[in-house]
Amino acid sequence: MQNIIRISEAAVIALHAVEFMAKDAARPQSAANISAGLGVSYNHLSKVMQRLTKAGFVSPLRGPKGGFRLSARADGARLREIVEAVEGPLIFSGCLMGERSCGKKNCRFGRLLSETNAKFEELLSQKINARA
Repeated sequence: MQNIIRISEAAVIALHAVEFMAKDAARPQSAANISAGLGVSYNHLSKVMQRLTKAGFVSPLRGPKGGFRLSARADGARLREIVEAVEGPLIFSGCLMGERSCGKKNCRFGRLLSETNAKFEELLSQKINARA
């Protein structure tokens, strides 16, 4: 059976890391600072930051005061784009059982799933607002 909302830990870390950096977009954040601030594994965060860098949402900065900074592409990007940079395209299911049992006819759970998906899609359509 499928979960109503399936999102990986990496995608959750990506969303939180972007929000963390957006709070003070003018100041670079080290991976150690971000992982400590979010309470997540440094190694897992580093892999997520590599994906965000490859997708163009984060710019790495070298040197003693280096770290990561949100790129110009990230400012105004939608949260969905961040999740998809880590997970690939999102696909929302319309049925918990894959339409095997009821064929979506008068399904008790169909409305709940549709409403939940709509709220989640609404959340993911929100934009990142980097504050300098």
